[in-house]
Amino acid sequence: MGEAVLLTGATSFTGLWIAQALAAAGFEITAAIQRPRAAYDPERLARIARLEAVCEPVFDCPFASPRFHDLIRARRPRALAHHAADVTGYREPGFDALAAFRRNTDGALEVLRALAEAGAAAVLVTGTVFEAGEGGGAEEPLAVTPYGLSKTLSNQAFAHFADWTGLGFGRFVIPSPYGVYEQKRFPWYLFRSWFAGETPNVRTPLYLRDHLAAPLLGAAYAEYLQALLSRGAAPVARPSGWIATQGDFARKLAAEAARRLGRQCPLALMDQTEFAEPLKRVNSQPVPRAGWDEGAFWDDYVGWYARMNSEGPLG
Repeated sequence: MGEAVLLTGATSFTGLWIAQALAAAGFEITAAIQRPRAAYDPERLARIARLEAVCEPVFDCPFASPRFHDLIRARRPRALAHHAADVTGYREPGFDALAAFRRNTDGALEVLRALAEAGAAAVLVTGTVFEAGEGGGAEEPLAVTPYGLSKTLSNQAFAHFADWTGLGFGRFVIPSPYGVYEQKRFPWYLFRSWFAGETPNVRTPLYLRDHLAAPLLGAAYAEYLQALLSRGAAPVARPSGWIATQGDFARKLAAEAARRLGRQCPLALMDQTEFAEPLKRVNSQPVPRAGWDEGAFWDDYVGWYARMNSEGPLG
């Protein structure tokens, strides 16, 4: 039996892939899930069904709640893989960074104290390329979105709490992941347009982003947690995939989709005139690809969208 890990945020897109990779690496995972099962929409329930195959989910267990503390005492995890954060409306300009910071850190010091008392060795938090000091843009030392600011403040607080309680601390910076069970964002819009016989507009083709396939992201996370528990990890992991513009990523996706769907997948790349985000947001540590079957990944990815579309138009 592998080392026990308490995972938060497991019902998210990246959380699911992290859980699967941790299980494949031999960890014994308990997923603390914030709400009761009945409170989740079909998109989350699909992830939960897959999650249940690789770990033990505990529902109605918000971070820092009495039930969460009971879980720490019962499972005595070696590590807290803290992937959860306040993300409601995180892409909106009016996202309240300070309110999110308070919600992210409320009760956190007590949680880390409980973990230390239960024999835990480390806490691993999730970061983003929009945090201060991240994204590969030395000319932008500050957080570049309100959400990035909330993550910057929250993760700095966790680093202090870990130091105060004697726990090892690591931060895993997520770039621009894509893959099966992803959220309804850019690739979703492209596939929805293609299946509807429409030509999607790529409005931000000049943004340079770090596109990392979800299975590779999960594997990098599991490897980093193993190093963190063995005290051989750097304080920050910055996994990198394919650094390319949004325009080039859209072209790649269109080519892979057309090949597998047997249909045209046209694009309209617009002249980008608005730059609400920095031009460049990337990581710096290429993920190892030994044994990586890219063709199989694209088969699964495109096939997932095709199956969903067969059940009804993508909403």
